[in-house]
Amino acid sequence: LKIGVELGYSPIDLEAEDTAQSIANQLSSTVTTEYDTGVLVGRLFADYGLSSNLGIEAGYFRTSSATATYKTTSASAEESYTVTGFDIAAKLDSGTGFFGKVGMHSSTVDGEAKVTLGGTTVNATGSAKGTGMLFGAGLEADGMRYSITQYSGVGGIDTDLTFLSAGIMF
Repeated sequence: LKIGVELGYSPIDLEAEDTAQSIANQLSSTVTTEYDTGVLVGRLFADYGLSSNLGIEAGYFRTSSATATYKTTSASAEESYTVTGFDIAAKLDSGTGFFGKVGMHSSTVDGEAKVTLGGTTVNATGSAKGTGMLFGAGLEADGMRYSITQYSGVGGIDTDLTFLSAGIMF
């Protein structure tokens, strides 16, 4: 049994430019926006070898917040999202350190929004939960792991999370 921790980066697309344009069209006003284009991803995992080249891997992952802000002369809005989840996968080892894995995840996308208009602020929260497939590959050597993993259908919605990571195994 190996226990490990990974830290990585995933590019994201909040579609903030489209949202800003939609707000501008509805308000007939210029909207400025600032938004994140990526998140940090942390993952704890356990890897149990069933044979010399086949194992089962299970993990828990969490992203940092991805945030977008929108501003006009009289209003502002902010949205932010985090993703958390559990995964399980069959892992095939090449015997030379390279590996591939395929499995499933159960994940949640938590969102928060804050809209301020004329001095009044309204807050809202929501979440989406669901399952999807995961695919990954990487290299393990000298207690280190370097990998890429794609989680499809994060939160049960039509969005993916693909992260590059480096980790340590114990």
